[in-house]
Amino acid sequence: MSLVRLDEIDESTPPSAVCLGTFDGVHLGHRKLISAAVRAAAAKDLLPAAFTFEMPPAFCFRPAACETVLTPIREKARLMEACGIRRVFYPGDAREVLKMSCEAFFRGILLEKLHARHIVIGFHYTFGKGASGNADTMRAFCAEAGVGLDVISPVYSGEGILISSTAIRQALRRGDRSAAESMLGSELTEREIHLLGGTEN
Repeated sequence: MSLVRLDEIDESTPPSAVCLGTFDGVHLGHRKLISAAVRAAAAKDLLPAAFTFEMPPAFCFRPAACETVLTPIREKARLMEACGIRRVFYPGDAREVLKMSCEAFFRGILLEKLHARHIVIGFHYTFGKGASGNADTMRAFCAEAGVGLDVISPVYSGEGILISSTAIRQALRRGDRSAAESMLGSELTEREIHLLGGTEN
């Protein structure tokens, strides 16, 4: 498994096409980002990669919330690799990354550590201290650095619900297995069934 912590990266890391996000659940919306990164990597002869976190950033300062994480980091990496990602990067201490300015994150992590030459983000992606950076911020940085960028539009379920990890957690909390599986694009895992309340209905 090509799961690499930021402090374990060495200079041999090749130039990458990297998708950015929490990827909790690796649901259908996430897979659209992953597919774009894999396509860009193939077109530009880059490493198809992802940068993620062990848990959603909002949970980093709320340990009790970690009980509702859909996908542990190793399972997350396995699912992304099955979709074509060859290297999954994550920080050992997410809180340090979350304290970085937008520019420090872009230059220090994406350019210097991951050697990003193409970046893929979702339409509502935020980064930098206080989530101060957004898609427009990333466009400006990428244009200045000569880095390619794809901003992926939202993905909706057949019922018109915006597919997100939050929406999946809400479906699990109300016991709606069908809705959760529809948004995930796969059957529930044992952990997700546990979040559903341990039911098999």
